[in-house]
Amino acid sequence: MSKQNKIILIVVVIIILVLGVSFVLKYNKSPISQPQNSDNNNYQIKPVRPIDQADHYWGKLDAPVQLIIYSDFECPYCADFTKTIEQVKQQFSDQVLIAFRHYPLTIHAEAVLAAEASECASEQGQFWQMYDQLFNNNKTGQLNKEQFKKDAADLGLDQVKFNQCLESEKYKDKVLSQMIEGKNSGVTGTPTSFVNGQILVGAYPFEDFTARDGKKELGMKSIIESKLKK
Repeated sequence: MSKQNKIILIVVVIIILVLGVSFVLKYNKSPISQPQNSDNNNYQIKPVRPIDQADHYWGKLDAPVQLIIYSDFECPYCADFTKTIEQVKQQFSDQVLIAFRHYPLTIHAEAVLAAEASECASEQGQFWQMYDQLFNNNKTGQLNKEQFKKDAADLGLDQVKFNQCLESEKYKDKVLSQMIEGKNSGVTGTPTSFVNGQILVGAYPFEDFTARDGKKELGMKSIIESKLKK
């Protein structure tokens, strides 16, 4: 190969590398990408649906701050985020309305069924009790159908009714529709929260924190306090 051809080859390789790096930077500049749509030019993120009676919520519907959480019972970060939620309850009480919505990730094999189990427990008035059980199962690595049935028995639920509900996938459509609803509002991972419409991606700690890039970030406490001042 002549010296001139070698130079041309080197230039071509450099151009390919530069284009490749540019592509990677463009599509991976954020850990959370926007929802995809077949008509990207016309796709618009919809405002998150306000909390209503159809939601599983804690607090009063007329609270000045609405905290909506899209979560996955099999997600370890969601399990960690429950600590922040408990701190919010203790600190702000009736000033904050908290709602839980389903967003089962496809990478989690038991996430949809776990969400269905929570809905089956809700039929018997024990959604939040099953919520606690499921996140405890998450932490101990015991998320499976038989464990869900055992949880129902431990909670004193009507086991026949619960088991029939779970086996029939009665609430699968509800779970998946909430996931689609969340995606349309910009949710792409869990946990994702909305504080009076402001989207927060990730398991935000209660107190202010330092991000991996060294930047100081507001924790959930400061964010809620800023909403209460408005």
